Amino acid sequence: RVLSCGLKDFCAHGGAGDAAAGTAGDKRVPKIASVVGILGHLASRHAGSIKQELLRMFHESLGSPREHHKATVPFLLQLALMSPALLATVSPELVDSLKPPVLNQLHQHFSAVPRDELEGVVGVVVHLLCHTSSGALRTLRFLLATAAP
Repeated sequence: RVLSCGLKDFCAHGGAGDAAAGTAGDKRVPKIASVVGILGHLASRHAGSIKQELLRMFHESLGSPREHHKATVPFLLQLALMSPALLATVSPELVDSLKPPVLNQLHQHFSAVPRDELEGVVGVVVHLLCHTSSGALRTLRFLLATAAP
């Protein structure tokens, strides 16, 4: 419920386009900060459920034309930027799930995004990759295998 409410708020405030910016003066920052805080508190007892729900949201959003699903990946990226613990929890399984069909869905998902927004999303992904210690070797191997199969 926390993730669902956070995503709805993110969508209501135009989060899909602005997710990479993460401006501090933005009205939704306190709500996203609350989502991160609540998830951080729940993680001690429910880490597996949180990880499962984050991954489910990601995969469900890729095949859906619904408006709030278009904002799911930027929303999840914003959560990862704000919570290294969430990033560390989900990144190994996420990398494992990025098989060719999922990568094709990601490509289709972002093919209609304006170039400047896409560059912002790519910048966020690179930033997250550079600041990920958990599973860094696995991620690097994935990137190399994907770039040159």
